[in-house]
Amino acid sequence: MPGSNPILCVDFDGVIHSYTSGWVDVATISDPPVPGALRWLAEAARVFAVKIYSSRSQSQAGRSAMRQWLEQWALDPVLGVPPDHENASLAVIEFAHEKPAAFLTIDDRAIQFTGDWSLLDPEKLRLFKPWNQR
Repeated sequence: MPGSNPILCVDFDGVIHSYTSGWVDVATISDPPVPGALRWLAEAARVFAVKIYSSRSQSQAGRSAMRQWLEQWALDPVLGVPPDHENASLAVIEFAHEKPAAFLTIDDRAIQFTGDWSLLDPEKLRLFKPWNQR
């Protein structure tokens, strides 16, 4: 629709959720947010239609768990969003059940394709490590 904000797709585990305990199941989210993530999301929601998409997104239980986690941590006095912050309610953020057609995607396990396949050596790609494992 004209005038609407472009979609920003944001991964959950390892991007918003610190994911230090590793995978348990779609509904178990044990760790706190990556420092600064929730404040950044509140800012981003001013200029983008923010949609969180994760491997958890295929399941209603996973989407509900992410929403509940976000609402819980948003209230945290240190890692959450300050109460006087405009648009502090992260309620405008959606949890997509499928990968959205986004203007931009933020993910800890992605490489930007630059149009040159010769730069993407499959053997080197096998050595990839996300930011929190380097």
